[in-house]
Amino acid sequence: MNIRATLAAILPFVAIGFIADSAMAKTIPVKSQQEVKKSCKDSGGVNFPKTGANSTYGCINKDGSGIVCGGVTAKDKKTCDTFMVVPPRLPTRGEVEYAENAEMAETAEGVQQK
Repeated sequence: MNIRATLAAILPFVAIGFIADSAMAKTIPVKSQQEVKKSCKDSGGVNFPKTGANSTYGCINKDGSGIVCGGVTAKDKKTCDTFMVVPPRLPTRGEVEYAENAEMAETAEGVQQK
């Protein structure tokens, strides 16, 4: 079996996986732990609190998605990382293009605001 052909066949699927994964996670600013806790309660999720000075806190929703906030650095303490459930299938070309366009629009909007 030709190794190059095998790798060439696998590479597009790996690339799609990385693109889809990066489009599903976002870092967002947060004002307080209470804001995250209230949002979690309103959505029916399970909240997990801080356990120490540099620990994390967040919420896991019923569908497996969620948010994790806090950490060690000053930036970590002011932001949260969201995560979504990975779809049970590979995304279609249209879904990947939509996610890429949304990401580019969001980046362009952030640049214009500065």
